[in-house]
Amino acid sequence: MDSSVEENVPNQTGAESKLAKSEEAGKPSNSIGLLPIMIFLAATVTTAVVVELLPHASKVFPWSSIDSPEDLQQPPPTYAIFGRSPTEEHLVHVVKVLDMFGYQRVGVNESWNLLWAHDYPFLSFASLKNLDQNQLVNHFPGCGYLTNKVDLCTSQLPFLPRAFRLPAQREEFLDYARDNPRALFVQKHNEHRHIKVRAPADIAFGSNDSFVQEFVQRPFLVDGHKFDIGVYVVITSVNPLRAYIYTGDVLFRYCPVKYHPFDAENVDKYIVGDDYLPTWEVPSLRKYYNRFGGSMRTVFEAYVRDQDMEPAKIWPQVEHIIRTTIAAKESDIVNILRSYKTHNFFDLMRFDLFIDEDLKVFLMEANMSPNLSSAHFKPNSLLYEQVLYSVFNLVGIRPLTAASGTLFGESNEMITADKNLATDLNRCAAYDCDKSCNKEECDLCLQCLSGSEYKMLQNAHEEHLHRIDMKRIFPQQIHDLKSFNIMEETANMTKKNAWMTRWFYIKRCRLIAGVPLPVRWPGVHLLQTDKTRDMSMST
Repeated sequence: MDSSVEENVPNQTGAESKLAKSEEAGKPSNSIGLLPIMIFLAATVTTAVVVELLPHASKVFPWSSIDSPEDLQQPPPTYAIFGRSPTEEHLVHVVKVLDMFGYQRVGVNESWNLLWAHDYPFLSFASLKNLDQNQLVNHFPGCGYLTNKVDLCTSQLPFLPRAFRLPAQREEFLDYARDNPRALFVQKHNEHRHIKVRAPADIAFGSNDSFVQEFVQRPFLVDGHKFDIGVYVVITSVNPLRAYIYTGDVLFRYCPVKYHPFDAENVDKYIVGDDYLPTWEVPSLRKYYNRFGGSMRTVFEAYVRDQDMEPAKIWPQVEHIIRTTIAAKESDIVNILRSYKTHNFFDLMRFDLFIDEDLKVFLMEANMSPNLSSAHFKPNSLLYEQVLYSVFNLVGIRPLTAASGTLFGESNEMITADKNLATDLNRCAAYDCDKSCNKEECDLCLQCLSGSEYKMLQNAHEEHLHRIDMKRIFPQQIHDLKSFNIMEETANMTKKNAWMTRWFYIKRCRLIAGVPLPVRWPGVHLLQTDKTRDMSMST
């Protein structure tokens, strides 16, 4: 009620009281009086008018629209696409899945909820430094530290073939080549073109933005064909870091020409190009794929078993490589993010790897905006759409008919409530964390979480519930608590990563009876008497 109206209420009440008293004094006690009759007639007319106008009330009284189910519908969420390619055939499946989810496409300069950028967008749109709560972008600023081939391959991680940046590391390369006379090398550029095995004398040392890398000469072959494997990876958060891999399938691409006899001049023997040999055309894989309905990954595993080898040793290596690589580059991305107000980003990448004849896995590269076009190989359409379906659900882009019914950035207690995030209740109570948060022991207690920390855990919990075929690899999932050493796991992590890892670890401990928490880990004391079992989440 308006303040001026409120101030007049007592005066109006007093006037009406005096009027009633004067009328009562001047008329017999059984007289009705003129004022009540006038009020009754006015009310009758008003009621008749309202009843007559009721079917059209939404037009006459705009506020009554809340009673209309049609008007309750919110405008659909929107997405925009940014890319420099003149065609969009590489985005057909992105558009299809988003349309299926009920998202409406708009221009990049309009209001959107999701920006799907095929090209790096942060140099073109300054507004991305100040995203609204319900806006999301499919790249992280600084993701080039992972996808730049020169930067990544010269990082000297143990699962990368030895590489040297040119021309800066020319002398180091020549020394290495002299010490390893049987080694072969390939020269690569960021554009991934003109890759070819070369002798050290044929290397173009004056070529900027390139590097030379040792060539692994004993690849695992399928029917004589060399191949690479593409694993789809999603980063949903940095500081704290959360990363996932898609487990529904893996993209296998085979060289069109058999590896032996090796000929460096014939790159189709050892380089996977656009016209690669697909799984369903490799003779030994065809029966598993076409007759028994296997995926690219499972038919390859069947072939490996046919060679009396065990494919299970491959995938832990793959997860370790991806997890270690992302963690090694996280600090670079965090530094870039400092100039961004909100961090509503995720990144879908494809890590390309290959395997030697001993089933040892090597990393080749990480691809920003991996190819999701099935124009060349129609059967790949299912893989791409299932990847997108899992990724979108993971990051909060879900069909409008889903139970959540919320946009990215909106909370829903039906999905994630305080009880889903609370943990270590005995410890929180023992240290009176509801009264004072000035203790390290309280850093995971619900009452001591800052707003941003609460949101971090909320996002982590919702990702866990909606991961579909995504598997979390950082913090890594814990399968055997008795052999998992939380102190070793967090010893070299950043403070935020250790904090998030401990939260997942404690949640997991609550599900397994008889598994005590450690007495302490770096910086945090724990209680051995903590025996509560929180059944809200399996990690």
